[in-house]
Amino acid sequence: MKKLTFLAIAMIALAIAPLSLGAANPNKILIAYFSWGGNTETVANYIANQTQGELFRIEPVVPYPSEYTPCTEVALEERDTNARPAIKDKVANWDDYDVIFIGCPVWWHEAPMIIHTFAESYDFAGKTVVPFCTYAATYRDETLAKIVEITPDAKHLEGFGARGSSTSGVTEWLNRIGMIPGNSGINDVAVDNNANITVYNTTGDVVYDGIKSEVSVPQKGIYIVRSENKTEKVVL
Repeated sequence: MKKLTFLAIAMIALAIAPLSLGAANPNKILIAYFSWGGNTETVANYIANQTQGELFRIEPVVPYPSEYTPCTEVALEERDTNARPAIKDKVANWDDYDVIFIGCPVWWHEAPMIIHTFAESYDFAGKTVVPFCTYAATYRDETLAKIVEITPDAKHLEGFGARGSSTSGVTEWLNRIGMIPGNSGINDVAVDNNANITVYNTTGDVVYDGIKSEVSVPQKGIYIVRSENKTEKVVL
């Protein structure tokens, strides 16, 4: 097996993938959501609990009607007039966030117009946007696509649609996109600071052997991390 030093590994490729051991999720996450009937709020709270993100409720200055039919009439008028309903509060410390989840119910086949207001109120350059929505029957994909469309300066990860207030599948989705601390494929091996670790690639070559809390590997892929009596797989 070929043993490579940390410095040599760092020089192998242009794209270096950091393998952090025992660290928390490095991303600061905001879950911004609009909820009328409570379904989206339920899913947003679940996402916040899973990701350790912070919640921001998007609330209109003028509340929507509490009854279903009058609310749908207001929502349709807003859509047809391309309205931008005013939002009550602003996100504090916007620049501190790396990942922005944006969630809403499906209203008239797409995201409510207040989501347009939110998207136009902030600079998304350098941010990663993760769309999610709640729906009764259809137009999930159209709503997720609309959130992507109105945040063109951001990077985007796979979105998620929840039927009603169901959180079924949310944890699996968050794992898949690497948003759960400890299960992201980057930060899921905890070792003692002074423990010796050995990192292998899938062909059995040693890509690192020593004492470090962060190791650079030549490319994304599957690695085996061995520390004393612990052996774990890491997917980057």
